[in-house]
Amino acid sequence: MNTAAFGLQYIISSASRERCMSNLKKFRVPSLNKTGKPSATAAVLIPLCNVNDRISLLYTVRATNLRSDSGNISFPGGKTDKSESPIETALRETKEEIGLSPKRVEIWGCGEAVPGRKNKIMISPVIGFIRDLQESDLCVNRNEVSEAFAAPLDMLCDSNNQFYTQFRNGYILPVFVINEFKIWGVTAYMTHVFLSCLLPKDVYKNNWMRNKIIVK
Repeated sequence: MNTAAFGLQYIISSASRERCMSNLKKFRVPSLNKTGKPSATAAVLIPLCNVNDRISLLYTVRATNLRSDSGNISFPGGKTDKSESPIETALRETKEEIGLSPKRVEIWGCGEAVPGRKNKIMISPVIGFIRDLQESDLCVNRNEVSEAFAAPLDMLCDSNNQFYTQFRNGYILPVFVINEFKIWGVTAYMTHVFLSCLLPKDVYKNNWMRNKIIVK
């Protein structure tokens, strides 16, 4: 594996950033659902960060008391308020959920919106970089999030941690298993798209159907 591709200076270089965002703008998201029309919009922050000198993505585990998707792993984010941009929504929700100040986030830009479960909502991914993330930077809101964790990019790119799942309506999505955490659904799909746009093809080469199937 090309370990240089996981280096901080390579990842956050202007060339890497421009290439990533250019790839994201070209990426066309297929419809993940066959019926229904989205009636709401939301945004999430895809938080690229370096933690203890390892480039990682920051995820949250949704609180078990929530009515929808409780216990699932997601990126920080939520529904868009009136007149809000996706970036404003993502930063506001990130602050509410894990206490991370918007000033700590260097925004790269937005990707194409992805349909959520049952096609009821369109979710815009916002890419942001957090330099030298420390545990003290976070203050988890236990009403919404049970915990936050960082998944190193090299682990997400390891084929031993890559799986896929097939849903009842027929569509197939990747799954990442990082230690005790299982990243699946739209969050896994956004992770896959982002890594595909950020990293060279010889570094991130996740072929879903060659991986082992995993049941939710």
